[in-house]
Amino acid sequence: MADQHPDVLTLEAEDVQRLDNVLSDGPTPSVTRKALLRRAAAGAAGAATIGAFGPVSSALGAGATSAGTISDIVNAAVTAEALAVTYLTGLIENARATGVTAFVDVLKAANASELDHYKALRSLGAKPLTTKFWAPDAFFKPGAPFKVLEFAEEQFVNAYLIHITATAKAGMDTAARYGAEILGVEAQHLALARFAQKRLPNDVGFQVYKTHTIGGIVDNLAKAGLGFGKKGKGPGKFYEFKNPPHRALTKLASNKPA
Repeated sequence: MADQHPDVLTLEAEDVQRLDNVLSDGPTPSVTRKALLRRAAAGAAGAATIGAFGPVSSALGAGATSAGTISDIVNAAVTAEALAVTYLTGLIENARATGVTAFVDVLKAANASELDHYKALRSLGAKPLTTKFWAPDAFFKPGAPFKVLEFAEEQFVNAYLIHITATAKAGMDTAARYGAEILGVEAQHLALARFAQKRLPNDVGFQVYKTHTIGGIVDNLAKAGLGFGKKGKGPGKFYEFKNPPHRALTKLASNKPA
């Protein structure tokens, strides 16, 4: 998928096919599915497909009483991917000041994969709740980045466990598998963040599923100081998501879901 701007989607043939796979998993009637695919092929996937995931409501207001609708979950997921790209790009572009010079190549690969996750979710109709993030200045001080990344990746792994649970329960097999494919990569990032802190990375037999609602994941990130479209805790500044420069990325062997 060629994504020239974060809010403008250009769909290729394989994107439309992946959309068909996901819609086939769900309860969408075949006539409706054909209409959605026609609109997707015309470049309106963002508006057309989100209804196939269920009622659209804000994941930021989902609360802790339910996991949220499928659309809540995928919208929160794509927002988290935009956040990850924004933070990683900032670290890479200021490697010396942030103290991550020794791991720049690893971070470039992580950044490329997070961008691919963002694009894949957008191709399925997910829409970021915001592309403006507040990050505390402390997140960029030497010694802090990998602690921040470890915490963030723990939340992302947990979020995709929520995604897999919800989509599997809804009978959306392909969407659940996409979530699992992304979760596997996020778990690699978690291990690398721990390794960069000289900690044993494989210290669990199962990934931790501590938070069971997507609103809870957002709350966890907010408690750490992040702000989604609004100021977070402590001194900091706003950062706007945008496609990172090529120098902040690296080529990956696999950059689309199977």
